[in-house]
Amino acid sequence: MKVLVINGSPKGERSDTLKITRAFLKGMGDAAETVETIDTMQADVKPCRGCYACWHKTPGNCVQRDGMADILERIRQSDLVIWSTPLYCYGVPSSCKAVFDRLLPLSSPKQHVGEDGRTHHPARERVHAKMALVSGCGFPDRAGNFDALEFSFERMFGRDCPMILCVEAPLLSVPEAKPLAERYLALAQKAGREYAQNGAISDETQEKLDAPMFPPEQYRAMAGR
Repeated sequence: MKVLVINGSPKGERSDTLKITRAFLKGMGDAAETVETIDTMQADVKPCRGCYACWHKTPGNCVQRDGMADILERIRQSDLVIWSTPLYCYGVPSSCKAVFDRLLPLSSPKQHVGEDGRTHHPARERVHAKMALVSGCGFPDRAGNFDALEFSFERMFGRDCPMILCVEAPLLSVPEAKPLAERYLALAQKAGREYAQNGAISDETQEKLDAPMFPPEQYRAMAGR
């Protein structure tokens, strides 16, 4: 399996979220035959102009000459694309959002009503890559914080898109919280094994990944200090 990691963290290699992604990949073992990483902070990707030339004038191709054409090609060639990004303002950091917006050439201007009754733009071409999301936030609560991000990925990539949404993610870099971090990363590794074997994360593992590492009240008090 050819895996492409899109690292949307402004911290680059120091990203807390990337630690979870790497644990997931470690769990995948030999199933992840090749792994490539794109750091959106370093990528030459301009914001989408909203000109829709990629739909009408140059179908499937953006008129902007930057690094996005290469990213799109790498997505096309991948079997699994892992979006590894922290939660910023209930969405993703701006450099990652630019890449997200520039996926437009992969879709068509047609409007299609899906089985759920919702209108969407169907794909221009068949991209066989599966999508996954790994995201961390500094809050102790999943509900009310990850909602918009979950919605975006489900609408873009389907309800079967596996997601690891880690609350209290800063603990992964706190030396005093090392036992908690190791326990969580072991769960992420287990999730990788399950995904490699079954194409999904088990409900039991998902429930544990969704839970706080530290009691929320104590975490909030500690974060405030």
